[in-house]
Amino acid sequence: MGVLTCLRLSDTITTVVNYNLENNLDSTEDYNFETYRRSQFTGPNGFLSSVVSAPKDYGPYTLGPYDSSGTGDQVDVGPDTVFNQNAYTKYVSGSPGFYGTGTVNFNYLTTSTFTILTGSDNAIIKLRAYTRLGVNLVYYWCPFSVLETHLTNFTISILGNSILVQWQINDLQSSNTYEVESSTDGKVFQNIGEGKSTLSGNNASYQLLYTPPQGYNGYVFFRIKQISNSGSFIYSAINSILVKSTDQVSYHLFPNPSVTGVQLQFLNNVGGVYFVELYNEVGRAIFGKNYNIDGNATISIQWPVKPPAGVYYLRIRDLETNLTQVERVSIL
Repeated sequence: MGVLTCLRLSDTITTVVNYNLENNLDSTEDYNFETYRRSQFTGPNGFLSSVVSAPKDYGPYTLGPYDSSGTGDQVDVGPDTVFNQNAYTKYVSGSPGFYGTGTVNFNYLTTSTFTILTGSDNAIIKLRAYTRLGVNLVYYWCPFSVLETHLTNFTISILGNSILVQWQINDLQSSNTYEVESSTDGKVFQNIGEGKSTLSGNNASYQLLYTPPQGYNGYVFFRIKQISNSGSFIYSAINSILVKSTDQVSYHLFPNPSVTGVQLQFLNNVGGVYFVELYNEVGRAIFGKNYNIDGNATISIQWPVKPPAGVYYLRIRDLETNLTQVERVSIL
């Protein structure tokens, strides 16, 4: 079908652990121990995807002399959540180990490492863990024959209560048709029409007027689908524009740019429950959490895992009125 350019393996992991530490000496001992956990994939041609949790210390625990009945000489620790829906992505070039028919084998390893900081290194440590793992593998292909496009000047702009989508086609081919697709999350698109064209020689200018649902507040994403007479099709780059409803949550965001999180200061001292989401530039939600506001007009939002540096969009929604507001935020 073409040339395999690369692969993307993404996984989301949640692991809950319980520890049991037992003193095996004939004397009372104080124990501290450190542990971390590894989540790792290996595959063909040296593929390796590995993530390690932050080390965590436990203790001190004062344990009595070893007792065969297990009285006073051991302690149960946990349950403790080591990975909490941690998402990790690894890209790899398209190597021969991923071509052809049949099965591509990946091995998955999840394990804990312990270090006794205080006490006897011969202590008995038992581990019980539960892991939930979700995995997604995507192949990226470059087709042998590329569908030619002459689409240029793809722009979107606000026109009153609507959005004006415009594009031009140079060297117009009568066998090609063009559809406009829209999305509110950058992932799921739907056809909203073909637009109207104006011809000038062998060139054409297209435009389509799209009206978002009443009261909608947030980004709207657009792309152009070019369809040939044979049924082959390609997409343009995705364009987006921010639609602000007159009915929205009113707040000020700082600092911006941000590193570890942001503060939201409401312009009106309102209470309630608000759902805060952080989206990347392609519309994927990478953070979401409910916040209760009880008379305090400022809330602090900290990312559990720092996103890669780039441009993101923070959306806050009042769960009672469903009013929303979206702001652009840069993360360093």
